[in-house]
Amino acid sequence: MATNPGILSEWPWKRLGSFKYLVLAPWVVHGCHLVATKGWRELDLSYIAILPSTLLRALHDQAWITVCPASTTPGANARSSTEASGLTRSTESGTGTSAILLLLGAVYMPGGQHLPLWRTDGAVLLVLLQAGPVEFLYYWFHRALHHHFLYTRYHSHHHASIVTEPITSVIHPFAELLAYQLLFSVPMITCTLTGTASIITFEIYVIYIDFMNNMGHCNFELVPN
Repeated sequence: MATNPGILSEWPWKRLGSFKYLVLAPWVVHGCHLVATKGWRELDLSYIAILPSTLLRALHDQAWITVCPASTTPGANARSSTEASGLTRSTESGTGTSAILLLLGAVYMPGGQHLPLWRTDGAVLLVLLQAGPVEFLYYWFHRALHHHFLYTRYHSHHHASIVTEPITSVIHPFAELLAYQLLFSVPMITCTLTGTASIITFEIYVIYIDFMNNMGHCNFELVPN
């Protein structure tokens, strides 16, 4: 935990332990029910696609963890890797939290239902929003997290991993990770409300975010100087 944990530091489902994934069970059961009763032609693919997307993201993260040097190097890195793994047991629900937010958007947000597979205008809009306002807000939000008040209550938990690994990218208190999730949801929300959203665009976007997070914390210089 952080040095002086703030409000909403603890994950709501922490007490469930390994059973925390049951939070997603009603959605999985509902999706299977729709497939069984309505058939594929009448299904909302943008709703059903959230589950395979979540599994793909989990596999992507696991691939980074498997090949990361810090995960396989004995000795000096053993302590930090063990520490990170211990933290992970209570914080590895970042992908699950994202899935819940995507599910809520697919069900309740106007324009979030029956999305097409692809829209070029939506892809362009998403890239512009990510490269512009979202990156700008992310920079200043991250700077704010290093202020003493927020650092001791939230962000110090992230920096407890002295030797970083890919999984370090999602080691955050609940409130901090939720803020990140909402910030990176801005391009998707905007595309949805403007009627330019598409399934493939959203999938590429979330995989891109995961890729950059994993690469940024993998403790390996992919492009040496």
